[in-house]
Amino acid sequence: MIFKHLLTALPAIILPVFIYAQKLPNVQQKSLLAPQEIKIDGKATEWNNQFQAYNHAADIFYTISNDDKNLYLTVQATDHTIINKILGGGIVFTINTSDEKNIKRGISLTYPVLDMHNRVWVNLNAEPEAGAGPAVVVKWADSIMNVKNREFVNKSKVIGVNGIKGLDSLISVYNHDGIKSGASFNNKLAFTYELSIDLKKLGLSTNNPIRFAYNITLPGVNMAAVYAASGEATAVTEQGYVIPVGTLPGFSEEYFEKNQPSLPHKVHQVVFINSTDFWGEYTLAKK
Repeated sequence: MIFKHLLTALPAIILPVFIYAQKLPNVQQKSLLAPQEIKIDGKATEWNNQFQAYNHAADIFYTISNDDKNLYLTVQATDHTIINKILGGGIVFTINTSDEKNIKRGISLTYPVLDMHNRVWVNLNAEPEAGAGPAVVVKWADSIMNVKNREFVNKSKVIGVNGIKGLDSLISVYNHDGIKSGASFNNKLAFTYELSIDLKKLGLSTNNPIRFAYNITLPGVNMAAVYAASGEATAVTEQGYVIPVGTLPGFSEEYFEKNQPSLPHKVHQVVFINSTDFWGEYTLAKK
Protein backbone atom coordinates (compact mmCIF):
# COMPACT_ATOMS: atom_id res chain seq x y z
CA MET A 1 0.00 0.00 0.00
CA ILE A 2 1.24 3.45 -0.83
CA PHE A 3 0.80 5.53 2.33
CA LYS A 4 4.31 7.02 2.54
CA HIS A 5 3.54 10.37 0.98
CA LEU A 6 0.93 11.14 3.68
CA LEU A 7 2.56 9.65 6.75
CA THR A 8 4.60 12.75 7.54
CA ALA A 9 1.72 15.20 7.13
CA LEU A 10 -1.27 13.26 8.43
CA PRO A 11 -0.16 10.45 10.79
CA ALA A 12 -3.21 10.77 13.03
CA ILE A 13 -5.43 10.06 10.02
CA ILE A 14 -3.55 7.45 8.02
CA LEU A 15 -2.27 5.06 10.68
CA PRO A 16 -5.73 4.29 12.19
CA VAL A 17 -7.03 3.71 8.64
CA PHE A 18 -4.19 1.28 7.94
CA ILE A 19 -4.88 -0.67 11.14
CA TYR A 20 -8.64 -0.75 10.45
CA ALA A 21 -8.02 -2.07 6.92
CA GLN A 22 -6.04 -5.05 8.21
CA LYS A 23 -9.00 -6.21 10.32
CA LEU A 24 -11.46 -6.45 7.43
CA PRO A 25 -11.93 -9.38 5.00
CA ASN A 26 -10.54 -9.01 1.50
CA VAL A 27 -14.01 -9.60 -0.02
CA GLN A 28 -17.39 -8.89 1.60
CA GLN A 29 -18.71 -11.98 3.35
CA LYS A 30 -22.40 -11.32 3.93
CA SER A 31 -25.57 -9.73 2.57
CA LEU A 32 -26.56 -6.41 4.06
CA LEU A 33 -29.72 -4.31 4.18
CA ALA A 34 -29.05 -0.68 3.32
CA PRO A 35 -29.95 1.91 5.96
CA GLN A 36 -33.32 3.56 5.41
CA GLU A 37 -31.63 6.96 5.29
CA ILE A 38 -29.11 5.99 2.59
CA LYS A 39 -28.33 8.76 0.10
CA ILE A 40 -26.15 8.68 -3.00
CA ASP A 41 -24.18 11.76 -2.03
CA GLY A 42 -20.56 10.60 -1.81
CA LYS A 43 -20.67 10.39 1.99
CA ALA A 44 -20.45 7.29 4.16
CA THR A 45 -22.11 8.88 7.20
CA GLU A 46 -25.07 6.47 7.11
CA TRP A 47 -22.51 3.68 7.56
CA ASN A 48 -20.63 5.59 10.30
CA ASN A 49 -17.72 5.42 7.85
CA GLN A 50 -17.44 1.65 8.44
CA PHE A 51 -17.11 -0.84 5.60
CA GLN A 52 -17.63 -4.55 5.04
CA ALA A 53 -14.32 -5.29 3.32
CA TYR A 54 -10.94 -3.91 2.33
CA ASN A 55 -9.60 -5.32 -0.92
CA HIS A 56 -5.80 -5.31 -0.94
CA ALA A 57 -5.48 -5.76 -4.70
CA ALA A 58 -7.46 -2.58 -5.41
CA ASP A 59 -6.56 -0.75 -2.17
CA ILE A 60 -10.19 0.23 -1.48
CA PHE A 61 -12.76 -0.18 1.27
CA TYR A 62 -16.20 -1.19 0.03
CA THR A 63 -19.70 -2.25 1.00
CA ILE A 64 -22.45 -3.77 -1.14
CA SER A 65 -25.99 -3.54 0.20
CA ASN A 66 -29.58 -3.49 -0.96
CA ASP A 67 -33.14 -2.64 -0.05
CA ASP A 68 -36.35 -3.70 -1.80
CA LYS A 69 -35.72 -1.33 -4.72
CA ASN A 70 -31.99 -0.88 -5.31
CA LEU A 71 -28.54 -2.43 -5.16
CA TYR A 72 -25.89 -0.14 -3.66
CA LEU A 73 -22.12 0.03 -3.91
CA THR A 74 -20.13 2.26 -1.56
CA VAL A 75 -16.37 2.56 -2.06
CA GLN A 76 -13.78 4.59 -0.19
CA ALA A 77 -10.14 5.22 -1.06
CA THR A 78 -7.69 6.88 1.32
CA ASP A 79 -4.40 6.58 -0.56
CA HIS A 80 -3.88 9.50 -2.93
CA THR A 81 -2.38 7.45 -5.74
CA ILE A 82 -5.45 5.21 -5.68
CA ILE A 83 -7.75 8.25 -5.51
CA ASN A 84 -6.05 9.72 -8.58
CA LYS A 85 -6.31 6.33 -10.29
CA ILE A 86 -10.09 6.38 -9.72
CA LEU A 87 -10.38 10.01 -10.82
CA GLY A 88 -8.38 9.22 -13.95
CA GLY A 89 -9.98 5.92 -14.97
CA GLY A 90 -13.14 5.51 -12.91
CA ILE A 91 -14.52 2.42 -11.19
CA VAL A 92 -16.32 -0.27 -13.19
CA PHE A 93 -18.97 -2.22 -11.26
CA THR A 94 -20.15 -5.36 -13.06
CA ILE A 95 -23.09 -7.54 -12.01
CA ASN A 96 -23.53 -10.98 -13.58
CA THR A 97 -26.89 -12.39 -12.51
CA SER A 98 -26.09 -15.82 -13.96
CA ASP A 99 -23.40 -16.05 -11.25
CA GLU A 100 -20.66 -16.32 -13.87
CA LYS A 101 -17.35 -14.57 -13.37
CA ASN A 102 -17.55 -13.16 -16.87
CA ILE A 103 -17.52 -9.40 -17.32
CA LYS A 104 -18.62 -9.51 -20.98
CA ARG A 105 -21.89 -11.23 -20.06
CA GLY A 106 -22.72 -8.91 -17.21
CA ILE A 107 -24.14 -5.43 -16.72
CA SER A 108 -21.44 -2.85 -16.12
CA LEU A 109 -21.59 0.69 -14.77
CA THR A 110 -18.61 3.05 -14.92
CA TYR A 111 -18.24 6.18 -12.82
CA PRO A 112 -16.77 8.74 -13.00
CA VAL A 113 -16.29 9.10 -16.76
CA LEU A 114 -14.10 12.14 -17.36
CA ASP A 115 -12.60 13.54 -20.54
CA MET A 116 -8.80 13.52 -21.00
CA HIS A 117 -8.75 17.30 -20.60
CA ASN A 118 -11.50 17.46 -17.99
CA ARG A 119 -10.30 15.36 -15.09
CA VAL A 120 -9.94 16.12 -11.41
CA TRP A 121 -6.67 15.36 -9.62
CA VAL A 122 -5.28 15.49 -6.12
CA ASN A 123 -2.00 17.41 -6.31
CA LEU A 124 0.38 16.10 -3.66
CA ASN A 125 2.80 18.96 -4.35
CA ALA A 126 0.54 21.19 -2.22
CA GLU A 127 0.88 19.15 1.00
CA PRO A 128 1.95 20.95 4.20
CA GLU A 129 5.57 20.55 5.22
CA ALA A 130 6.41 17.77 7.67
CA GLY A 131 5.90 19.01 11.22
CA ALA A 132 3.14 21.46 10.33
CA GLY A 133 0.78 22.10 13.23
CA PRO A 134 -2.69 20.51 13.44
CA ALA A 135 -4.44 23.79 12.62
CA VAL A 136 -2.41 24.14 9.40
CA VAL A 137 -3.17 20.55 8.34
CA VAL A 138 -6.90 20.94 9.07
CA LYS A 139 -7.10 24.23 7.17
CA TRP A 140 -5.27 22.70 4.22
CA ALA A 141 -7.52 19.59 4.22
CA ASP A 142 -10.72 21.68 4.41
CA SER A 143 -9.53 23.87 1.55
CA ILE A 144 -8.65 20.90 -0.67
CA MET A 145 -11.97 19.22 0.19
CA ASN A 146 -14.05 22.25 -0.79
CA VAL A 147 -12.13 23.02 -3.97
CA LYS A 148 -12.02 19.43 -5.20
CA ASN A 149 -15.66 18.72 -4.44
CA ARG A 150 -16.77 21.75 -6.45
CA GLU A 151 -14.45 20.74 -9.28
CA PHE A 152 -15.66 17.14 -9.25
CA VAL A 153 -19.37 18.08 -9.29
CA ASN A 154 -18.76 20.39 -12.25
CA LYS A 155 -16.96 17.72 -14.28
CA SER A 156 -18.54 14.36 -13.38
CA LYS A 157 -21.76 14.57 -15.39
CA VAL A 158 -22.03 11.11 -16.99
CA ILE A 159 -22.19 7.42 -16.09
CA GLY A 160 -20.98 4.67 -18.42
CA VAL A 161 -23.49 1.87 -19.03
CA ASN A 162 -23.02 -1.49 -20.72
CA GLY A 163 -25.44 -4.40 -21.03
CA ILE A 164 -28.77 -2.72 -20.19
CA LYS A 165 -31.20 -2.81 -23.10
CA GLY A 166 -32.68 0.53 -24.06
CA LEU A 167 -29.96 2.62 -22.43
CA ASP A 168 -27.17 4.49 -24.21
CA SER A 169 -23.55 3.77 -23.34
CA LEU A 170 -23.34 7.16 -21.61
CA ILE A 171 -26.16 8.59 -19.52
CA SER A 172 -26.46 11.76 -17.45
CA VAL A 173 -25.98 11.62 -13.68
CA TYR A 174 -29.38 13.35 -13.62
CA ASN A 175 -31.03 10.43 -15.44
CA HIS A 176 -34.46 8.95 -14.69
CA ASP A 177 -33.34 5.41 -15.50
CA GLY A 178 -32.93 4.16 -11.95
CA ILE A 179 -29.16 4.64 -11.81
CA LYS A 180 -27.60 7.12 -9.39
CA SER A 181 -24.01 8.02 -8.60
CA GLY A 182 -22.10 10.45 -6.44
CA ALA A 183 -18.65 10.96 -4.95
CA SER A 184 -16.85 13.46 -2.75
CA PHE A 185 -13.81 14.14 -0.58
CA ASN A 186 -14.10 14.53 3.17
CA ASN A 187 -11.88 16.71 5.33
CA LYS A 188 -9.59 13.75 5.99
CA LEU A 189 -9.01 13.67 2.21
CA ALA A 190 -10.63 10.25 1.81
CA PHE A 191 -12.64 9.87 -1.41
CA THR A 192 -16.04 8.17 -1.14
CA TYR A 193 -17.89 6.86 -4.19
CA GLU A 194 -21.50 5.68 -4.23
CA LEU A 195 -23.61 4.01 -6.88
CA SER A 196 -27.13 2.59 -6.90
CA ILE A 197 -29.07 0.73 -9.55
CA ASP A 198 -32.74 -0.25 -9.67
CA LEU A 199 -33.06 -4.01 -9.08
CA LYS A 200 -35.46 -4.21 -12.02
CA LYS A 201 -32.67 -3.14 -14.37
CA LEU A 202 -30.71 -6.16 -13.17
CA GLY A 203 -33.63 -8.59 -13.31
CA LEU A 204 -33.36 -9.10 -9.54
CA SER A 205 -35.94 -9.10 -6.77
CA THR A 206 -35.88 -9.58 -3.00
CA ASN A 207 -38.97 -11.76 -3.44
CA ASN A 208 -36.74 -14.38 -5.03
CA PRO A 209 -33.15 -13.58 -4.04
CA ILE A 210 -30.50 -15.39 -6.05
CA ARG A 211 -26.75 -15.42 -5.72
CA PHE A 212 -24.93 -13.38 -8.35
CA ALA A 213 -21.32 -12.58 -9.13
CA TYR A 214 -19.93 -9.07 -9.13
CA ASN A 215 -16.67 -7.52 -10.20
CA ILE A 216 -15.08 -4.23 -9.16
CA THR A 217 -12.39 -2.91 -11.49
CA LEU A 218 -10.09 0.09 -11.30
CA PRO A 219 -9.01 0.31 -14.95
CA GLY A 220 -6.18 2.77 -14.33
CA VAL A 221 -4.88 5.37 -16.72
CA ASN A 222 -1.67 6.11 -18.61
CA MET A 223 -0.54 9.18 -16.73
CA ALA A 224 2.30 9.95 -19.13
CA ALA A 225 -0.32 10.26 -21.91
CA VAL A 226 -2.44 12.58 -19.76
CA TYR A 227 0.57 14.78 -19.06
CA ALA A 228 1.51 14.80 -22.73
CA ALA A 229 -2.02 15.77 -23.78
CA SER A 230 -1.70 18.86 -21.61
CA GLY A 231 1.77 19.69 -22.90
CA GLU A 232 3.83 18.37 -20.01
CA ALA A 233 6.90 16.16 -20.43
CA THR A 234 7.54 13.42 -17.87
CA ALA A 235 10.27 11.18 -16.54
CA VAL A 236 10.20 7.98 -14.47
CA THR A 237 12.23 7.89 -11.25
CA GLU A 238 14.20 4.89 -10.01
CA GLN A 239 11.32 4.19 -7.62
CA GLY A 240 8.87 4.02 -10.55
CA TYR A 241 7.15 7.38 -10.12
CA VAL A 242 6.05 9.42 -13.13
CA ILE A 243 6.97 13.05 -12.52
CA PRO A 244 6.66 16.22 -14.63
CA VAL A 245 9.94 17.60 -15.96
CA GLY A 246 8.91 20.50 -18.19
CA THR A 247 6.73 21.76 -20.99
CA LEU A 248 6.77 19.89 -24.31
CA PRO A 249 7.77 21.74 -27.51
CA GLY A 250 4.80 23.51 -29.04
CA PHE A 251 3.06 24.13 -25.73
CA SER A 252 3.41 27.28 -23.69
CA GLU A 253 3.56 27.46 -19.89
CA GLU A 254 0.37 29.55 -20.07
CA TYR A 255 -1.45 26.80 -21.99
CA PHE A 256 -0.37 24.19 -19.45
CA GLU A 257 -1.44 26.30 -16.47
CA LYS A 258 -4.86 27.00 -17.98
CA ASN A 259 -5.62 23.46 -19.13
CA GLN A 260 -4.27 21.20 -16.37
CA PRO A 261 -3.39 23.35 -13.36
CA SER A 262 -3.84 20.57 -10.81
CA LEU A 263 -2.08 17.52 -12.26
CA PRO A 264 -0.84 15.23 -9.46
CA HIS A 265 2.77 15.86 -8.48
CA LYS A 266 3.73 12.22 -8.89
CA VAL A 267 2.06 8.85 -9.36
CA HIS A 268 3.51 5.36 -9.28
CA GLN A 269 3.70 4.05 -12.85
CA VAL A 270 2.87 0.39 -12.16
CA VAL A 271 0.04 1.06 -9.70
CA PHE A 272 -1.48 3.80 -11.82
CA ILE A 273 -1.39 2.18 -15.25
CA ASN A 274 -2.24 -1.41 -14.34
CA SER A 275 -5.88 -2.44 -14.10
CA THR A 276 -6.79 -4.04 -10.77
CA ASP A 277 -9.98 -5.97 -10.11
CA PHE A 278 -11.57 -8.61 -7.94
CA TRP A 279 -14.66 -10.82 -7.92
CA GLY A 280 -17.19 -11.49 -5.18
CA GLU A 281 -20.62 -13.03 -4.73
CA TYR A 282 -23.74 -11.51 -3.23
CA THR A 283 -27.31 -12.54 -2.46
CA LEU A 284 -29.95 -9.86 -1.88
CA ALA A 285 -30.82 -9.33 1.77
CA LYS A 286 -34.47 -9.53 2.81
CA LYS A 287 -36.22 -7.57 5.54
